[in-house]
Amino acid sequence: MNAAGADEPGAIASSPNSPEPAPARRWWVWGRRIALGLGGFLLFYFALGVIKAGAGSLEPLLKQGLSITNVLDSLGLGWLMAYLVQSGSPVAAIAVAMLSANTLTPPQAFTMIAGSRLGASLTVLQVGFLYALRGRDRWTSLTAGVLSLLLTGSMLLVSLPVGLWVLDRGWLDQLNLSALAQLGGLLDVGLGMIIGPLAAVLPGWMLFVLGAALILLSFKLFDLALPQINLENTDLRQIHRLVYRPTFMFLIGVVVTLVTMSVSVSVGLLVPLSVRGYMRRENIMAYILGANVSTFIDTLVAAVLLGDPRGVTVVLIHMLCAATIALVIVLLAYDHYERVISAALDWVTRRPRNFAVFLGIMLVTPVLLILM
Repeated sequence: MNAAGADEPGAIASSPNSPEPAPARRWWVWGRRIALGLGGFLLFYFALGVIKAGAGSLEPLLKQGLSITNVLDSLGLGWLMAYLVQSGSPVAAIAVAMLSANTLTPPQAFTMIAGSRLGASLTVLQVGFLYALRGRDRWTSLTAGVLSLLLTGSMLLVSLPVGLWVLDRGWLDQLNLSALAQLGGLLDVGLGMIIGPLAAVLPGWMLFVLGAALILLSFKLFDLALPQINLENTDLRQIHRLVYRPTFMFLIGVVVTLVTMSVSVSVGLLVPLSVRGYMRRENIMAYILGANVSTFIDTLVAAVLLGDPRGVTVVLIHMLCAATIALVIVLLAYDHYERVISAALDWVTRRPRNFAVFLGIMLVTPVLLILM
C-alpha cells in the first residue's frame, strides 16, 4: 500500500517523497476492501450457478465410480474434499449446490457439510505445524489444531445422528420458505445468459470444476477484504483479563467466526495466542465451541442464494444442533467436558508416536468411509 496514494485525487499536488495523507489512505484501504468484498460475493453467486449447472452430470461418477450412495460415503467425501482444498466453507457450499441439482439427497448433503467441518480443522493443525517449524514450542503450537479436531469430532458424534433424525422427521419442512423458490428462479434466469454458452461448450464435469475453482477464488477475495491482524506486533498484555469465563470465550468464538466467515481463520488465530501464553486450553475450548456454531453462516447464505428450501433446512438443522449441544456443554457440563477433552489432548501430545497415530486416523478415516 506504499504507492496507493498516487492514484488519489488529493495526492496529485504532493511531491513524490511526501507521505500519503492518513485520511486518503484510510478511504483507499476501506474502498478497496468493500470492492473486494462485493466482488467476492458476486463471484460466489456466479460460482454457485456454475456448480449447479455442472453437478447433475456428476451423478454417475459419484454413485458408480466413487460409490457415494449413503450418508457415510458423503461424510467421507466432504471430509476429504476439505482436506484437499484446505477449507471447509467452499466444500459446504458445493454440497448445497449439489443438493439443489439433485445430485445429493438432503441426508447426504447434511453429512457432506459435517465432513467439511472436520476437514477444515486440519488447516488449523497445519498453522500450528508452521509455527513449530519457526522454533516455537512444538506441542503448544499444535494444541489449537488438535483441540479443533477433538472438539469438532466430539460434537459431530452427537449432532450427526440427532440432525439426521430431525431431518427425517421433517420438523423444519413446515417453515414457509416458498419465497426461496422465486429467488432460485432469479438465479437461473439472471445467470442463464452467461452459464448457457458455457454449458454449450464445456462438459458438465468441467463446469463443476470451474465452479469449484471460482468458489475458492471468491473466498480468497473475502479474505483479502478482511482487515489484517498482525498478532506479532499487537499489544495483548491485557487479554488474559478477558478470557477466564467460558461463556465470554464462547461468544467471542461465535462473533469472530461470523465476521471472518471461516472457522479455519478464526480458530487459526488461536495458534499465535496460545504460543505466546495468552490463551489457556480451557479458554480455547469454549472459543472453538462458539466457532463451530457460526461457521455455518456462509453455507446458509449459499443455500438462500440457490433458492432451495431443502438446502436451507439442512443448514438450519446443522446450526440448531451445534448451538444446542454447545450451549449445553458451556452452561451445564463444561468442567466435565474440559477434563475429558484435556485427557485426550494430553494423550495425543504425550509422545510423537501418539500424535502420529492420531494424525493417521484423521487422514485415513475419510478414505475408509468412502470405500466402505
